[in-house]
Amino acid sequence: MRIWDWALDVYARQPVAEACLNLQDGHGQNVPYLLWAAWAAGEGRSADLKEAARLMRAWDAEVGAPLRGVRRALKPPRPPVDEGAKEALRDAVKAVELQGERVLLESLEAMTGPAGAPASLIEGLVAAAEASGDPPRRAALERLAKALENQSG
Repeated sequence: MRIWDWALDVYARQPVAEACLNLQDGHGQNVPYLLWAAWAAGEGRSADLKEAARLMRAWDAEVGAPLRGVRRALKPPRPPVDEGAKEALRDAVKAVELQGERVLLESLEAMTGPAGAPASLIEGLVAAAEASGDPPRRAALERLAKALENQSG
């Protein structure tokens, strides 16, 4: 399955979304990158994790984090700005942010080899977190792996 379709499918399920948001907001992790790592492990696809991590860090610094910051800045009321107009802008930024995540995921997908024997999701997540230069948050990563494993099939 292509990564974008897979990511939309699994993220729509509450335990996965909750685990992802915990990793993002509580541990500073890049959710698309971790979803890619889990997808690659589940598909048995190999990739140069250091190269993938470099791509992710650059993309997040220049595109992902700024868009997320704008979206979050538009969340609270900003009188005298019209609330409806502000929310319409926030929705537009959210759509662009989502498109940016798709571009990152598909770029990471293009870096992976062909499908093979599935690997351990938790080990794939830990290896990706280590390659990113960020110490792994094993308990949080295990929570995501468990949520993903419970969604298979």
